[in-house]
Amino acid sequence: MAKIVLNPRVPNRIRKIDFRQYANGSATDTHELTRWYENGDLIILSNYRFQAGREVFHRVPFPNKRGKNKLILTLDEARHGEAPRDDEWAAALENLEATDVSTEEFRETVRQANDELLRLSDQLFPHYRYSKRFCIYNLTEMLAHNMHFDSPQHAADFTQLRAFVNIDTFPRIWRIGGTLEEMVGDCYHSADLKKTIGKHPRMFSRQTTLSAFGDRYESGAHPYPMHSIAFQPGEVWFLNPNMLAHEVVYGRRIMDGVFLFEASGLQNPKRFYPAIVDRLHRKHLGPLQHCWRRWRSHEWLQALRRRLANARLRPPT
Repeated sequence: MAKIVLNPRVPNRIRKIDFRQYANGSATDTHELTRWYENGDLIILSNYRFQAGREVFHRVPFPNKRGKNKLILTLDEARHGEAPRDDEWAAALENLEATDVSTEEFRETVRQANDELLRLSDQLFPHYRYSKRFCIYNLTEMLAHNMHFDSPQHAADFTQLRAFVNIDTFPRIWRIGGTLEEMVGDCYHSADLKKTIGKHPRMFSRQTTLSAFGDRYESGAHPYPMHSIAFQPGEVWFLNPNMLAHEVVYGRRIMDGVFLFEASGLQNPKRFYPAIVDRLHRKHLGPLQHCWRRWRSHEWLQALRRRLANARLRPPT
């Protein structure tokens, strides 16, 4: 089980759940688990250890080089929603050249690991219906990636289930801090977050991260308290990293499931990331100023012009 040091100055949003209770659980258990996830809690499985591939992956180091260290590896288009990415497979197989792992062994190991993660996720969150299911392998040593909120490109169009697996033989050490709502409450005006209205919602979380914590290299330079967690080998946890500040203190090999689906598939559609961002703007600006700034935003005006054109009205100049 994960080793956890709780900081009494930070609300505890860590949920340690028994896999045996929640896998294929009752409607009540499933509803509760989904509510925790969608509200941004960190969910750690007890009585479960990920098995597939761990004895192979620890023999394969990826170089810490863009394009070769964080690879989407799939084999089954029907299950994952897209064809295998040949360029990423080529990079992965190139990394095998200095190891004793064969191409056939590695491909079969990836297949088994993907299957286990998809099966596990479906047992815990059976009602989500995915457009794409990315299995991302990062077999690279990582040290001191500062506290941050994720800001993915897909956040404007899809929501996500995120699953993390420590596939190394050494613990992966994280710290977690406040929620997006809490941090925005501290820095909305000092970070000038109103200027992100009308922009891609990822800009909101990026600006919040930079204002509160600094860039990725400023680990430990901010004043905010944190919990510390050591995820053991084979441990699995779920977290929407857009919603809870987190830092990678140290880790070597991780499997990251990024499973995308439409906002309509959420148990609580109000937890769609762009809707949360919009509510935070309205809360901190007030409804009138929020409405005014949305009206002034370039993207909003473009949308208005399109709607007026579709209605065969003359667009504003």
